[in-house]
Amino acid sequence: MLLIRLWNFIKGYVIIIVEGYFLEKFINICIHRQIFLWHIKRIKSKEMTLKVSVKGFKLLRPVCRKTRCRVRIIRKKGLPFILSRYKKRKAFVAGAVIFIFILYGLTSFIWAVEIEGNERIAADVLREKLAMLGAKPGVFKYTVDTDKIVDSLMMDINELAWIGVSLRGTKIKVKVVERKPAPELIARDVPCDVVAEKDGVIKMVIAKEGKTLVKEGETVSKGQVLIGGRVDSKVEGVEPRYVHAMGEVIARTWYEESKIVENFIIERVRTGKVKNRYSLILFNKRISLFFNNSSYENYDKIDIIKSFGIGEDAVLPFGIHIEKFYEVRLDRRELDEEEARQLAANYAYDAALRKIAPETKIIGTNVSWKEEEGKLYAVVVVECEEDIGIQRELGGM
Repeated sequence: MLLIRLWNFIKGYVIIIVEGYFLEKFINICIHRQIFLWHIKRIKSKEMTLKVSVKGFKLLRPVCRKTRCRVRIIRKKGLPFILSRYKKRKAFVAGAVIFIFILYGLTSFIWAVEIEGNERIAADVLREKLAMLGAKPGVFKYTVDTDKIVDSLMMDINELAWIGVSLRGTKIKVKVVERKPAPELIARDVPCDVVAEKDGVIKMVIAKEGKTLVKEGETVSKGQVLIGGRVDSKVEGVEPRYVHAMGEVIARTWYEESKIVENFIIERVRTGKVKNRYSLILFNKRISLFFNNSSYENYDKIDIIKSFGIGEDAVLPFGIHIEKFYEVRLDRRELDEEEARQLAANYAYDAALRKIAPETKIIGTNVSWKEEEGKLYAVVVVECEEDIGIQRELGGM
């Protein structure tokens, strides 16, 4: 459908009104004579609008005579009519042609590199590796071999689990999946114990190999052996057997954080004053246009980069960088006791959560208060359930 519309635009067509009593006969004769009509719409009982090619329109005169219909042109559309309109304005046409060639030339190069999905791997490291492989702003995009780049990066960067490199317009888009750090494993044939990684109270022990040394409800401390790799024989005189202990030890654990309760907070309030600094981005270089230093003692800064381009992916190497400096006033706001306690508890809870692994199950939270040296503290204890067992070679520390 799109190709047909494009073809009709290139060849040119007209939108016409046909008036008469024999509109159906008019359409049937056109079809019989292979005159292509489309977008036929009946307006009244004796009127209809339709589209017909320039060549087809020239063949309508005998059809009109035979059906006693009148034809009137409403609009002319297509490339031939556009060219005829501007054929006397040669400078304009020449400028448009030159502009198209320049635009085509600029869109034949890479002007931006987008990286997403990386957390541990620095974006600058990836950009440096890409640049060494020829994928950087300013290179001719048809020389970029994405398959070669993917293979090279997978070989060079061990932290990568998967990487995808694609060309979109004038951008190179890089999607990264990082490899999760594998735990240090002890070889299967090496005898070891399962010990406690942290303090806790045992809830459940599932020993797959080795001797269970703790039971439900028992309090254990960090480093304590939970599943032993030494299995004593029940037969007297038979030496013990040493195995590679394995299993799951679920325990209740606690994470504690405290925060002083203060009866005030410092708020950053914008005064309404703002200063802007403008820079021109030209082929990845920044040129300051108006140097306007921020004279504010305290301020918030926001960077706005406006790139010129055609759509989202076809960016051009031109843009404007705007740095906005908002003056900020530091206000002290007094808090009542309840608000101060709640704020301190929230800070302590957030600090405790940062210690807890994402896969850990949280089963409860307790907030208490303590006073030391005349200062009140919010104490938050987060109770969890997690596997605290880790392997340690027999005799290891």
